[in-house]
Amino acid sequence: PSFLVVCSDCISTTKEKEGTKTKEINKAIMTDYEIDLTETVGFIEEDKVDPLKSGFSWWKAPMQLNTAHNVGGHTWTISGHDMQVLTTTVPAGEQVVTEQGSFMFMHPDMKMDVEFTLCQSGGLNRMWGGESCVKVLLQNNSSSEGYAGITPNYPAKIVPIVFGDNVQADSALIAQGGSYMSELGDVDVGCDADCSLKTCCCAGIGPCRQKITGGQDSVAFLAAGGTVVKRVLNDGEMIIVDSASVVAYEDTVQLGIASNGKFCTCCLGGEGCFSTTLAGPGSVWMQSMNFTKFRNAVQVTVYENEEMDRGENDGGPDL
Repeated sequence: PSFLVVCSDCISTTKEKEGTKTKEINKAIMTDYEIDLTETVGFIEEDKVDPLKSGFSWWKAPMQLNTAHNVGGHTWTISGHDMQVLTTTVPAGEQVVTEQGSFMFMHPDMKMDVEFTLCQSGGLNRMWGGESCVKVLLQNNSSSEGYAGITPNYPAKIVPIVFGDNVQADSALIAQGGSYMSELGDVDVGCDADCSLKTCCCAGIGPCRQKITGGQDSVAFLAAGGTVVKRVLNDGEMIIVDSASVVAYEDTVQLGIASNGKFCTCCLGGEGCFSTTLAGPGSVWMQSMNFTKFRNAVQVTVYENEEMDRGENDGGPDL
């Protein structure tokens, strides 16, 4: 299947033509604007969406996902344009681990359970990294294959990080607290301590950074809002990023800070005193609408609506 982008002028022109001429025009339009949806899964090729050659890869949420992926007997796929859904099969005797509140649906023979990590090895590290001490387990204790649907806790896209592909197996991914959503395979969510006073106070991620590790072909699913951007940094290459826009980066990337300018810029520019710097080598994932920004925008809208309703009620007759 293909998605066509056709301007209104082209449509009106083709409607005026008939027969063979119309077919030729339609064929020309399809040739110029045809996009194969199988190529829109994940991060699109740079030359298709990066005319400035900036090196950034833009995540395009697929309208239809024709490709299924396999991890340890699980077959998973991500569907939806925004506020996406992760659907996965659950083999007999297996389970899916996810965070609280992300459950959407599952097979009737499956059961939901929770696991407290406080008394387990690494349980406190999980909490210090920004996750709950409770894991939600979607278990299939039946003799047949089941399925489960999982979705982020706020309007977001789902970004799969495959260890051994996107990140080297048995290496670490440093993520913004709250980015983790679910996992398949051998994935561990813990904590990485930032001992630098400069970055732990000013880089926007805090002194206890979420650390995600995984074995070969394991997948960690992260939630990111707005448009998701990936950049692969070469050795020594550096970019400056809004602190709240960082989703995750490989542990080979060096975290730093950069001043946002003089006194008036820091106080009135809306970006604070410092921005985050990320220096390669390694991959970086960024988002345009982080949860804090989304929450603040919703709060302002709700507050304004409440003020308008209160004003209308004060000016109207008493009921």
